[in-house]
Amino acid sequence: MNVLVTNDDGYGEWGIEAVIESLSKKHNVYVIAPAGNQSGKSHSIHLSKPLEVKKITDGHWTTSGTPADCVITGLKSDIIKEKIDVVVSGINKGRNVGTDICYSGTCGAAKQAVIQGVPGIAVSLHLMGCGVNDWSDKSAWNFKPLADFVTNNLETLASLCVHTDEGKVCPKPAVFVNVNAISADSYSKAEFTDVSFCEYCNDTVEFKQTGFDVKSLFIPGKVETKSRTYSDWDAMLEGKIAVSRVVAEPVTRYDDVNLDSISFSL
Repeated sequence: MNVLVTNDDGYGEWGIEAVIESLSKKHNVYVIAPAGNQSGKSHSIHLSKPLEVKKITDGHWTTSGTPADCVITGLKSDIIKEKIDVVVSGINKGRNVGTDICYSGTCGAAKQAVIQGVPGIAVSLHLMGCGVNDWSDKSAWNFKPLADFVTNNLETLASLCVHTDEGKVCPKPAVFVNVNAISADSYSKAEFTDVSFCEYCNDTVEFKQTGFDVKSLFIPGKVETKSRTYSDWDAMLEGKIAVSRVVAEPVTRYDDVNLDSISFSL
């Protein structure tokens, strides 16, 4: 398969290097990744400012844009001559479960792929109980087992994405696949899961005003992860790989609401 790899941590980071190395053993791999860290950029794209695209080596480029910009560049331009069969985004340094999906640039790239009619797979690795020093300690992170899982199951993961075909309207909402696991030497199994719910506690915003200039700094607090059903977070805590299918395209009607029974006053 022809695989486009991107991420939101930036080109050359440990997670993307691990998945590139693994995928390259079985597939044709192309890389278009942000030149620097683009974490938390969700599905944002550049609309008016041209992107800077830099060739690193054959089949590898960086851009000044977001993860979604990287996917658009790879799929819409002629920079890659081959037809891309699947987009793999990651491996992200840190989880992307539940509500994290809304903010994640890793997931934003997979979502953009699906909207363009190409299967998208977001992959993230979590380090349990890590401190500040652990986060920057390469030896604390083991990306290889999860990278090999993606390589060995790439066709299956791609088949889980319902996507548009040659511009035709898809009869079902398109989805991307979100894969999460804790850093470990091995996993007991891979499990289909629902997504959890993240409650952000004690977030604060610090304002500093000097004359007419105001600076604002968001300071995250504690994150409490909760489950409605068997979730991605539950599977990770059990030492499993969590595989979730997440809606990527807008849904115009929900089966759990009888819209015909609702009227509006004008």
